[in-house]
Amino acid sequence: MKKNILFFIVIIISALSCQDSVNIELSQECEKSFEITAPNGFEIILLETIEYNGNLTEIQFIDDMTGYLLGSNNEGGYADIFKTTDGGKTWDNMELILREVPRNMFFLNDNIGFVTFYGSNGNLLKTTDGGENWYELSYNDLTGVMYHLQKDKENNIYSMITDTKSNPLLLKSSDTTKTWRVINDSPDFGFDLITFSFKVYDENIYISGKNKEILITDLEGNLKSTIQTGLDGIWDFEIIDEDNIIVTGSSKTIKSIDGGKNWVDIYDKSARLIDFSNPDEGLMILNKSYCPSDVYQSNDVIGFTNDAGINWIESNPVINLKRNYSDNIVLSSGKYLILIENSIYELIRK
Repeated sequence: MKKNILFFIVIIISALSCQDSVNIELSQECEKSFEITAPNGFEIILLETIEYNGNLTEIQFIDDMTGYLLGSNNEGGYADIFKTTDGGKTWDNMELILREVPRNMFFLNDNIGFVTFYGSNGNLLKTTDGGENWYELSYNDLTGVMYHLQKDKENNIYSMITDTKSNPLLLKSSDTTKTWRVINDSPDFGFDLITFSFKVYDENIYISGKNKEILITDLEGNLKSTIQTGLDGIWDFEIIDEDNIIVTGSSKTIKSIDGGKNWVDIYDKSARLIDFSNPDEGLMILNKSYCPSDVYQSNDVIGFTNDAGINWIESNPVINLKRNYSDNIVLSSGKYLILIENSIYELIRK
């Protein structure tokens, strides 16, 4: 009977974690700790908690002082944008008049920004005055919802669009979203609403594939090569350079030093990637274990490595830290701003 109960608990945890190859440790420690600490060599400061009837989902900074938060209001799920001009210490609600249900936020510069929202024709909210005023855009030649807007060095903008019934398409705009064109419609694209679906880096675009792979195209969408990862689910993706790549999946984190030809495991459970500033030094949120009497309680830490993931210096465990994490941004000053639930934390290296 005890074996059957333990097996049932593991199955539930597997479903909650969406893990393709389960590697779960059931801890005997079920004490609840909600205090977020930093690993040795760092300090963490709570900058601000937004009193907000909704969930904050994304953070982006234009420079070290000016940044934006995207929220989804519980009353209708409508978009809200918060702005800071003091590095995240205080935030003002921009009080959007246009009420739409958001997907993603992207600011091209300190004036021009976008919110993609649910609709049938690639619908956008756009501002040209830093978020003070917004207007709607839609495109009769597109079908679906846009996700994960990004830019290249020339300020061309890219997006994935999907209606969930057909294959996602890779889009490019060279006129600040006045028009879009499809640059790749591969049936091999994989897509994730929340985490990694594609990333623009230098002269390449790295795109999540269906078959445990990453497709690499040029900036016009022409396929250059394919990387096999062995991961069913890709959560986060970091390109340090064309050789050094970090990928977090639903059950482990892997690293390549040869552009994806070969991979090594650097963490053997689920994790979320904060930053890898160089091939040796990185920060992640690491799942350590689950409470055996409460499958909804995970024990997570902030981990730092300075030897390419061979060893990790860890913070004290925090309950459900990985689940409550939404986004982060690395400032040019070297500070990290981490969005956990509706609170913004500043992580500083001593």
